[in-house]
Amino acid sequence: MIKQSLALVAILGTLAPTVMVATPSFAQSEGQPSRGRWGDRQPGEGLSNLNLTPEQTQQMQAVRQQYQGQMEQTHNQLQTARNQMKELMNSGASESQIQAKFREVQELQNRMANLRFESMMAVRSILTPEQRQQLTTQMQQRRQQRQNAPGASRQPRSN
Repeated sequence: MIKQSLALVAILGTLAPTVMVATPSFAQSEGQPSRGRWGDRQPGEGLSNLNLTPEQTQQMQAVRQQYQGQMEQTHNQLQTARNQMKELMNSGASESQIQAKFREVQELQNRMANLRFESMMAVRSILTPEQRQQLTTQMQQRRQQRQNAPGASRQPRSN
């Protein structure tokens, strides 16, 4: 049972970027410059080798449309709240003000995690077991390539 749970967590972890690269318009909003963690990927990268049926492609687009706006809005709110918390930390704000902002940041992080999980589950339901395994393998290979890349040490987040 524990092995099955760990396997499910591993699969879900690798599916997280799937929703974001499922269709061309997720990585880059129309008329806006590429931004964010997934903005430098080619549209549909990660899914092109999965031989999605036309129905699966349509379902992926629907998942993207369902979650894209919510995820972008929550991400923007989270960035704003983090910046506000930094400002509070560097100002003469009271502990209670800083703690309240910290709780807001935590709530937004939880909301974002829930949206990611929901979208991963939606994507998971679209893929066949073979496609899930293939995607997991591809994601592990990419992760390994990033870790082995020159200068790939973890840098602290700026936001």
